[in-house]
Amino acid sequence: MQKCTAPPLPLPRRLCGTDTRSGILIGPDRAHVRVARQWASQATRSRTGLAEPVAVVVSELATNALMHTASGLANGTVRIELERTPRHLELRVTDGGPRPGLVGTLPAIPDPAPLRVGGNGLRLVEAMCSYWDWSQGTGGAITVRAVFHC
Repeated sequence: MQKCTAPPLPLPRRLCGTDTRSGILIGPDRAHVRVARQWASQATRSRTGLAEPVAVVVSELATNALMHTASGLANGTVRIELERTPRHLELRVTDGGPRPGLVGTLPAIPDPAPLRVGGNGLRLVEAMCSYWDWSQGTGGAITVRAVFHC
């Protein structure tokens, strides 16, 4: 019997969703961050005033995942999900775990440094959402969660 294998679907691609959940899977190409930002803006357009903050946070978290984890390597992915409730939006961004041979770094806002170039992504996340935290799954993958009150 011949084994049939379908080629992988191209990235970025939308994930199956419901009325209250939606998602997108992006690859290691930095241009995918722009697509994820546009997706987030469209997914939140019915929530007055949230489209831009959510889009910025998606952009910052996806960029961090690509820069600091295996998500930025060939065949890497970043999973981005939004869940809507009557009172808030919950954004979850999951990376591909640590790069091979390296110990993963945990999300933290760095101490302020004068004239620092870069390193302000989590500072923006903290300023734009009501609450954020992270959890680490098996294999070292990290999910950063950001909550936006409506």
